[in-house]
Parts: sequence; structure tokens; C-alpha cells
Amino acid sequence: MIYFIFILVVGLLLYHFKKKEEDMTEDMMTILTSIRNKKQLEDVPEILKEEYEDTIKNVIKQDLELENSIEELREYRKELEETYNSLVQKSTQLEYSNQLLEKRVENLSNLNSISRAVLSVLDLDNIINTILDAYFVLTGAKRISLYLWEENGLINKKTKGECNFKENLYFCEDDIKNFSLKDYKAIYSDLSKRFILAPDEEIVISPLVVKDKQLGVIYVIEDKLKMIDLDEETISALVIQVAIAINNAKIYSELLIKERISNELDVASRIQKKILPADIDEIFGLEIAQYFEPAKEIGGDYYDYTVLDNNIFSITIADVSGKGVPAAFLMALGRSVLKTLTLTDDFAPNENLNELNKIIYSDITEDMFITMMHSKYDPETRTLYYSNAGHNPLVVYKANSDKIELHTVKGVAIGFLDNYNYKQGEIKLEKGDIVVLYTDGITEAENKNKEMFGLERLQNIIFKNKNKSPKELREEILKEINNFREDFEQTDDLTFVILKSII
Repeated sequence: MIYFIFILVVGLLLYHFKKKEEDMTEDMMTILTSIRNKKQLEDVPEILKEEYEDTIKNVIKQDLELENSIEELREYRKELEETYNSLVQKSTQLEYSNQLLEKRVENLSNLNSISRAVLSVLDLDNIINTILDAYFVLTGAKRISLYLWEENGLINKKTKGECNFKENLYFCEDDIKNFSLKDYKAIYSDLSKRFILAPDEEIVISPLVVKDKQLGVIYVIEDKLKMIDLDEETISALVIQVAIAINNAKIYSELLIKERISNELDVASRIQKKILPADIDEIFGLEIAQYFEPAKEIGGDYYDYTVLDNNIFSITIADVSGKGVPAAFLMALGRSVLKTLTLTDDFAPNENLNELNKIIYSDITEDMFITMMHSKYDPETRTLYYSNAGHNPLVVYKANSDKIELHTVKGVAIGFLDNYNYKQGEIKLEKGDIVVLYTDGITEAENKNKEMFGLERLQNIIFKNKNKSPKELREEILKEINNFREDFEQTDDLTFVILKSII
């Protein structure tokens, strides 16, 4: 550009010699002004016209190039600003992410500590207290309410913070067993609606589940604005620890209860066997053998002997409905009362049963009863007097006729009817005669095909072994029952007494 201006100046100097100085100066100013304003003049001296046009074009061109360069600089600056803002934003996000990561690491460390703490504790109340405290430390929880399923429903075990709702939900135990996952979710959702929430609060429902087993639910109430993803993650992680710890505590508690019950049943079993009379091999011309084996730790069967002052020998066998602890309690009650009646009064067997029924009738529930065969043997007359309260008939082998007979009298079980009058029967025993008193644990013993041992098999065993002693006969009966049952479990108490007249 300087080059062209120089040419113009030289041209003007040449032109100076052809024009007046004043006109030359004016024209020079006009030309320079047009170049500065980038406006092309039409009236330019011929000697300067070509250089002028080139100059003005170059000026315009350079001006455009300058403008383009400025525009490019503006774009570049804009890009720099956007890049800078992006970097600032990413830096802020990175800083926030680092803070979250540090918080996650911290929470993970805390969760591990809490996990070790609660999993090492087996007391349910301590576990609940520790966990609820953890919620307040690790999340933005304002209020917490914890519910657990028990036999009678969904029970509120603990709240932290001011919870307006602490009621329990009760259900039938059979209904709870049939609840589906959909039912549980609906119950938890309906229950959450009973909590009164402020407009800026929300409630998080966290079911407690271990291997599809519903243990309960935790409700966590937080501020909406303070609720962040990290809180949700922490709550989800915590609820897993809660469920596992509570499940472990429940299992441990159940094991303790089972162990305690087992120990108590073991003691009860020893007591029950101890109250059975001492074995009597022979008395008043009778050889005797007996057997007692409950289906569970303790049972409802029993047998008893009593030698009275008038040389009367009392033999009783009984079977309480059901098995286990309830049957054992009723058995003990019936035995004690009958023993007292037998020792304190000279009543006939049927009279003893009358009094026994009167005394304990009011103490027996509708679903329980006692069947009983109560007898007294008079060695002088060699007569066995007996009375039956709904029990199995006596199986009797008569040596003189070489036949098996069944002896009984009608009578309802103890506890069925109030003020019932029991009947009495009698059997004259000769040498070689055998009398077997038994409970239905023999006749109703089952094999794997659900077949029963039955009374006929028992009669056949007695007949085949009629010449053996009561102890030998006992072993034959047990052998045949075991052969019949094979590996099938004993489902009922097994009790029997064998009498054999040897004079």
C-alpha cells in the first residue's frame, strides 16, 4: 500500500508542473480522502488514474482481509471462552465427583464397620438400635420406623425421630403364610401412606428380605431437596445389612429356644421314665414284663403297678390323646390322681375310674382325653378285675382251652362325659394263662405302605409264643413290630404289659 501511495505522490509532483499549486493541493486531498474512505472517484487526472484505481482496490482488499482477520479472531476468542467455560464446568463436576467418591469411600468404610458390628451381635434389640443410628449418621434421615413380621402380623419394633404413626398391623397366621410378593408390596405401600409428611418431605420404603423371606420393612423419611443418589445407595446397602443381621438374630433365637426346649424335654423324659414303676419280674404268682418307648422325647402313654396293703396288685395302662408335652402333662395328672385314689381307698377298678373322671373332667380340654385299662388282681381268688375307659381290649391266652380271647367292658374315655358310671369285668386266671395290656402304638404301628400292624398280628404272636416267658414274649412282639415297620418311623408311643400266671 505504501508503494502505491508513493507512486501517487510522485505522479502528483509531476502533475505539479502542469497545474497550479493550489489546484494540485486540493486534488491531492480529495484523492487521499477517497482512499481513506474507500470510495472510488470518477474524476481523477489521467496520469494518476491507473495507480489510483490499483491503490483503492488494494486498500479495499486489505480492509476486507483485515475485517476477516478480526472476525476470525472474534470466533477464536469465542471458542476460547467456550473452551474455558467447559473446562471450568468439568473441573467443578470433577470436584463434585471427587467429593461423592470420597463420600462413597467413607460410607463404604462405615458400612463395613457397621456390617461387622451387627453381624457379630445376635441380640435383636441391639442390632435394631445400631442400624437405626447408622441411618442417621450415613444418610439425611429425619425419622425412621422399623417393622418386623411376627406370627400375629407386622409389628412396629422401633422408631427414631418423631413418628406420628406407630400402630401394628394384625393378620391371621394362615393368611400371612399365603401372602404373595404383590400382597407384601401392597401392605408396605398402604402402611407408608399413614405417616404424616411435610410438603418438603418424602418417604423411602425399604423391604427387609433374605432369600425371598419377608422379614419386615423400614420407612426412612428425608427432606426432598437433601435426598441425593448417594443417600439412596446408602439406604439400599444398609437395608441388606439390616435384613441379614435380623435374620441371623432370629435364627439364633430360634436355635436357643429349640436348645432350651430340647434340654427341658430331655429332663422331662428322664422324669417321666423315673416315675414309671420299678420292674417287677414276679409277684403273687404272676410273671411280668413291660415295655415303654415314647414316639417323641416324652409321651402320653404310661403303665403303673401298685401293691396294696390287702395284698391286692393293681395294674394300669393308659394312653393320652396326642403326643409330646401336652399329652405328658395330662398323663402325669391322670396318673397322680389315680395313684392317690388307689392307695387311699379300697375302691373297685370301676369306682376308681368314676372318681378319676369326676376330679379331672373340668381340667381336660375338649380336644384331649385319656383312654385307660385299670385293673386289680386278687391272688387269693386268682381273679383279675378290670374296668375300661375307652381303651383297647385285653388280649388273653387261656391255657385250658388253648385259645386267644379278647376281654373288655364298654366305657368312654376319661374326660368325655361328666359323672359317667364305668362298668367292671373279671377274668379267672389259671396256670399258663397270659394277659397283655397294650396301647394302640402296637396295633396302629405303620409300615411304608401305610398298613397297620393290627390286633390280629398281635394275637398270632402271643399264640405262637404261648409257652415262653413274658420277657421272651416281649422280645418277640418287638421283633415282629420292627420287621413289619422296617425303616418307617415310630409315629406313636409304644407301651405294653405282659402278665403270665405260673401257679
